[in-house]
Amino acid sequence: MHTELTSLQDIHEHLWKELGRACLDRHHEWRQFTLASAGMDNKVNARTVILRHVDRISARLEAYSDSRSPKVSEIIKDPHALFLFWSKRLNWQLRTKVTMTVLTSGPYEESLWARVKQSAAARDYMSASSPGSPLNDSSSQKMKDNDSNFFAVLQGHVLEVDWLELSKKGHRRAKFIGSSSEWMTP
Repeated sequence: MHTELTSLQDIHEHLWKELGRACLDRHHEWRQFTLASAGMDNKVNARTVILRHVDRISARLEAYSDSRSPKVSEIIKDPHALFLFWSKRLNWQLRTKVTMTVLTSGPYEESLWARVKQSAAARDYMSASSPGSPLNDSSSQKMKDNDSNFFAVLQGHVLEVDWLELSKKGHRRAKFIGSSSEWMTP
């Protein structure tokens, strides 16, 4: 288990450490999280994505996607989203309000793609079929050439973190609002 966190500063520090671990440890419970956003019909849409990068200094969390995915169009239409994390080990829930940015070109995206294209995951971003295509679609097996892809970086710029710890001793909740290294509790 973890040491008792007694101050808001301790909680804030520890939750960012756990987020950093999650993007490195395939077995961390926060590696897979729920991304909720407004669908094209303006109703809530949620899906599971993988935490790929955490930048505490700029308060940014990242996931990857096929740029043709419906979630990319939804995020471009309305960049407000919520990331939901749950850890049974910690008994912690994080609800993280973010504004999203989608990167499909540029030096940063290209440097990430250079690493991803060396892995088996590259196939996820090179399929001739877009996400949601019927399984019997014969083009789903076709791949684009190695330099062409549909890779997108989804960046969530953290605006607010709502932390909840469930405990037999009593549940605790803390909210952190801010950006970069400037955080406060309401």
